[in-house]
Amino acid sequence: MESPIKERTVIDIGKTVEKHVSFVNELLPAHALTGCDTVACCYGVGKGTALKVLKAGHSLSLLGVIDSPIESVIAQATTFMSACYGQYSTSKSMSETRWRVWASKTGQASAAPPKLCSLPPTREAFKENVRRAHHQAIVWRSLEDSNPPELDAEMYGWLKDSKLKKLQPVPLPANVELAPETIMRMIRCACKSDNSCRTRACSCTRDGLKCTIFCACYAAGCSQTLT
Repeated sequence: MESPIKERTVIDIGKTVEKHVSFVNELLPAHALTGCDTVACCYGVGKGTALKVLKAGHSLSLLGVIDSPIESVIAQATTFMSACYGQYSTSKSMSETRWRVWASKTGQASAAPPKLCSLPPTREAFKENVRRAHHQAIVWRSLEDSNPPELDAEMYGWLKDSKLKKLQPVPLPANVELAPETIMRMIRCACKSDNSCRTRACSCTRDGLKCTIFCACYAAGCSQTLT
C-alpha cells in the first residue's frame, strides 16, 4: 500500500500490532479509563500518557472482563491511574495518590497552590468512574460475541432518571459527603444574594475568601463565587 500524497508516512498496522502485542488487548480499557463518551477523563491525563504507562508495564487486564471482581478491577485501575499522575509507588487508594500529587505540587519553592481540577479524583469518585469504564470496556470487548452479556447499568456507576428517561452518572455514593462537615462550615456562607456577599456581613468576604458552590448564595448567581 502506498500513500497518494508524497512524503506521507504509511503505517503498517500488522507490524504495529506485532510490535505492541504485549498490551494491544488493553488499549480499549485504557481508552475507556482515560475518558470517552461515557466516562469522564482525569485532568491532564491523555491518551499519550496512558500509552506510556502501558508500555512501562502497568496492566489493565481486568478492566472489561465481566467475571473480574470489581474490587480487583478498581485496585488495578488505581495503580494504573496513579502511574499516569507520576506516582509509581503503590498507593492504597486514589485519595492517597491525590495527597501525594498535592504535596509534590505545593512543596516546590515559589509554587502557587494547585488548582483542584489538576489533582487526581478522590477514592470514592474514582471508584464510580472505574465502574463506568468497566461497563464500557465490557461492551467493547463483547462486540464480536454472538450473545453479548446483558448488563444492568445501575450496577456500573449509573442511575436511571425516570423523569428525564435517561441514565445519569453517579458522582459519589449516596452515603458519601462532598467534604467533611468541618470543611463545609469553614468555607460556606449563608448569604442569600450577591449584594449581601459584597459586605463584611458575609463570612467569606470578612475572612478574605471567595464564595464557593457550597455557599447559599451560589443559587442566586453570586458574582463573588470562586471560578
